[in-house]
Formats: sequence, C-alpha cells, structure tokens
Amino acid sequence: MNRLTFGHVAVLATLSLLPTTAFAQADSIEMLAGVEAAAWLAGCWEAASADGQDAAEEQWMAPRGGLMVGMSRSIRGGEARGYELVTIRADAEGRLIYHAEPSGQAPTDFPARSVEDGRLEFVNPDHDFPQKIIYVRMDEDFVHAVVFAKADDADPAFLIPYRRTKCAGR
Repeated sequence: MNRLTFGHVAVLATLSLLPTTAFAQADSIEMLAGVEAAAWLAGCWEAASADGQDAAEEQWMAPRGGLMVGMSRSIRGGEARGYELVTIRADAEGRLIYHAEPSGQAPTDFPARSVEDGRLEFVNPDHDFPQKIIYVRMDEDFVHAVVFAKADDADPAFLIPYRRTKCAGR
C-alpha cells in the first residue's frame, strides 16, 4: 500500500509553490545575488580566552532563499551573558539589511552602507548602541567583527577577532 508520509507532503507542497518563489522573479534574483555577497561569513566563528571562560561565538547559515540566518552567544566567567539572533537579507531595492534581535531586546535593522568583497558595513544612526557594525574577512579562517558606538566614529567601541571553528553538533 502506498502512503504519503509527511516528507512526501512537504516536498509536494514545496513543488506547488515553485512558480511563485523568489527565483522565478527577476528582481528577486538580484536579491539572492546580494545576499550571496555575504556568503563568506557562513560557518562557525569563535574568539575565546585561553582558559575558555570568556568567549564570543557566531554561527551563520549559508545563503539560501535570499536569506542568511545567524546567531551569537557571549560567555563571561563561564556563564552565558548574552545572545543575538540575526538575519541578513536584501530589501526591495536590493540593499542588504542586517536584522538583529539581541538578548530579547527590540529588533533593529542596520542597512548596508557598503558591501565589498570580504567587507560588510551596516549602519543605523538612529539606534542607541551600536550604530555601526563591520565584518571584515581577514582570510579564510579569520573574521573581525568591528562594532562602533556612533555611525561616524573612526575608532571602534570594540573588535572581536573571530577564528573559524568546527560547528558543534553531530
């Protein structure tokens, strides 16, 4: 007897949506290409003290469907002190938007000021702190997250020197 499993239903439902999905529309293709500019950020990143009691961790999913999804966790003295849920997507004009939801606070959007090979700059001068976030790819295994208090500051409030690490899990 042939039975439809949940997996079959999910595949059929997905296939029924294909004519209306993003890649069927010309302007959405540009958005997908825009998010692809941040693909080098995909993976797991960590900056930790020698004893492991203090750490900053970020994990980014590869671009798919016009969206990157990320999360971060801050550890101080061996205890989790903060977390953040983040997405990078393109808006209707094709500009990348860094959408952050830190530790249960109100969500904030940071539109891209510049997107270059290996460098992403997001700015929101109306936000209290931070107002500017820059990711810089140093090489394949090192990324700096540079955080600025004000959008026009030349000196960062802090810099996180991430190194690529193995993603936890199975």
